[in-house]
Amino acid sequence: MSMDLTGLGMYTDYMTDTNRINTENLQKKLENTADTAQTEKAEDDALLDACKQFEAYLWEQIYKEMEKTTKLFSDDEDDDAYASNMVDYFKDSVIQQISSQTASERSNSLAQMLYEQAKRNYNIT
Repeated sequence: MSMDLTGLGMYTDYMTDTNRINTENLQKKLENTADTAQTEKAEDDALLDACKQFEAYLWEQIYKEMEKTTKLFSDDEDDDAYASNMVDYFKDSVIQQISSQTASERSNSLAQMLYEQAKRNYNIT
């Protein structure tokens, strides 16, 4: 009684190729998942940054309006125009920096609320 084993080699080759293809597909899927997670993290960070910038802009407008009220009682007629322009330039720069700092240091800030609302609205996990 002799057994014909010629078909067994073809079956083994088929199974080896199938396992190799499944392994490659799984590896690609895992790589895509890692890439997607990195992309989602980058998009999430960009959204939070945009919310912080928006809050900083709002604080800047508040501080500028507050600063205008102090000019109401000042005597600007005697000031040198060039010096006044330089002071205004640096004052605007400081107001922008303070606004950014105010927006980034607050834990329960408007930026955080905007960020969470945007995530809910656009189903971002």
